[in-house]
Amino acid sequence: MAVIARVLFGAIAVISFVDGGSSIPVTISSNAWSWIVWNRVSDKVACWGDPAYGGDCSGVDFGGVTSIYSTNSAFVAWKKDLGQAVCWGFNGGGCSGVDFAGVTSIYSNDNAFVAWKRDLGQAVCWGGSDGGGDCSGVDFGGVTSIYSTGIAFVAWKKDLGQAVCWGVSSAGGDCSGVDFTGVTSIYSNDNAFVALEKGPGPGCWKKDLGQAVCWGKSWFGGDCSGVDFAGVTSIYTTRSAFVAWKKDLGQAVCWGFNGGDCSGVDFAGVTSIYSNDNAFVAWKKDLGQAVCWGVSSAGGDCSGVDFTGVTSIYSTSTAFVAWKRDLGQAVCWGLNGGDCSGVDFAGV
Repeated sequence: MAVIARVLFGAIAVISFVDGGSSIPVTISSNAWSWIVWNRVSDKVACWGDPAYGGDCSGVDFGGVTSIYSTNSAFVAWKKDLGQAVCWGFNGGGCSGVDFAGVTSIYSNDNAFVAWKRDLGQAVCWGGSDGGGDCSGVDFGGVTSIYSTGIAFVAWKKDLGQAVCWGVSSAGGDCSGVDFTGVTSIYSNDNAFVALEKGPGPGCWKKDLGQAVCWGKSWFGGDCSGVDFAGVTSIYTTRSAFVAWKKDLGQAVCWGFNGGDCSGVDFAGVTSIYSNDNAFVAWKKDLGQAVCWGVSSAGGDCSGVDFTGVTSIYSTSTAFVAWKRDLGQAVCWGLNGGDCSGVDFAGV
């Protein structure tokens, strides 16, 4: 039996088990407390974990379900073609009063869901009201995309140069003082947002203007007033920090908490950057090297790791694995998942 998997959003895996020429499509989803395995052909499911936080789906009807989303403690199984959904768990686990007719997309943060009716310029929210579950006062007319921190949302009206925010004000739920004119990209971690504008140069964010605007918890990335964005080509995050990479210059700037200080990191030769909840890895693939920073015990210290022959890097929330596929080997560091010394990677 072969297994083909694709990880989505870090919490959902779309998997096909191939046995005897037949493909069996399975979705595996999790929140912070529970798991669900769903056979997308037979609609058979198995849930486990904390029953109060989504681990019990015995009363859920999965007929017609097209996709599954989660907060930290609840799930919603969306029946897009029927204009319906079923929810279970804690924050976000009750959606019996939500009208899903016309919904085109569903978003979530740690505490709440947003069901967006893009064609109607409307949305409905549910879950922890303080953390984004109440959007009754939000005008969704003209919204083009939605982003979130752990306890807030921003609905961006790109074509209008505007946005509306709701949720916990200190974590990004208040953007009343933010100027969104010209913004072309928005990034977030669990505590803050960053809005950037694409400059006239290809593949750059305000390259010529060297500007950006941040809001949310200042210690965790919501204050970027001292950051120079000139030459930035991409941005990555931990749960509480950002790194703005200036690839063409072999440089980067960091701000925030865990991972927010990269002043001692040499970015020359870096080809890719990865992150988990607490640390970053800047991989120099062509040199067979990498540099790490952030919480040392959670992946921020890779000084003893041999990156020679590494072909790809993956992470849990507190660990990394550098896979040497052609050699049938891997090296791991960090906390949970940081020790793979007893794992046989031959043939993987």
